[in-house]
Amino acid sequence: MKQGTIGFQWQRRSLLALSAAGLLLAATQNAHAVARFGTECQADFQNGWQTTLGNSWKRCEWFNNELDDTDTKVFYYNLNGAKSYFETPNDQVELDNVHLTYVNTHGGGWATRSVWAMWNQDVLADSTNMRLGDESYGLSILSTYSCETLKHDDNKMWTRMGAIFRGGARMSTGSHDKVYDSITTDEVGEDYADNLQSGDKIKYAWKDANSDWATDQDLTIMATGTNQSNCHSRRDNMKWQNFGSYARLRDGDNGWYCYSSWNNL
Repeated sequence: MKQGTIGFQWQRRSLLALSAAGLLLAATQNAHAVARFGTECQADFQNGWQTTLGNSWKRCEWFNNELDDTDTKVFYYNLNGAKSYFETPNDQVELDNVHLTYVNTHGGGWATRSVWAMWNQDVLADSTNMRLGDESYGLSILSTYSCETLKHDDNKMWTRMGAIFRGGARMSTGSHDKVYDSITTDEVGEDYADNLQSGDKIKYAWKDANSDWATDQDLTIMATGTNQSNCHSRRDNMKWQNFGSYARLRDGDNGWYCYSSWNNL
């Protein structure tokens, strides 16, 4: 394990599943069994501009079917026309309308930004246009089964991801290099949800769920803190049951960022 710390429609796109309106939410400090989540996933891409992810629907549906046993599923969308709902100013309709969003699509860690592929040809959601955690219910955990979006070996992790955390998001889980679409990884979403429900620390819930016997998975989680010690505590101890007890850090309150990563699991 490597640990670090540094001072890709209702007609716009298909609504796959939506929870009933009017549900009330208890305080996030009592997040277990009452927290809100949503899923943003894509298997095929317009004009084949990205390779098909044949197991994406299973991965996301099984995540939903597990986590909604205890928590409130607010949406399950594909990525046709999704860009503006990842980025400001429309994020409060989707990503910021839940406490955790699970995403499955192609991703990349570019020189100055992380990107997530939309269904629409050549369209990418751009991390530098994203500010999460400061509208509606406020996203706390962004979990993306996508390659490279938490790349850190060039010391530009904050350049790519800082805008997201400045809104008050508490944690991001993803990969610094490669994760794979295969029949042996179709259950990783379900396993992640099960680990969250079991009270595992988010850090290890992600690591354990996405480890695979047939493919070499590269996994990373990222958090922020007011200082180094605070960042390490948030990174290492945050759970689905207690995330609301950790203060939201916005803009200059983020004094440090830290991560943990694992290669070839």
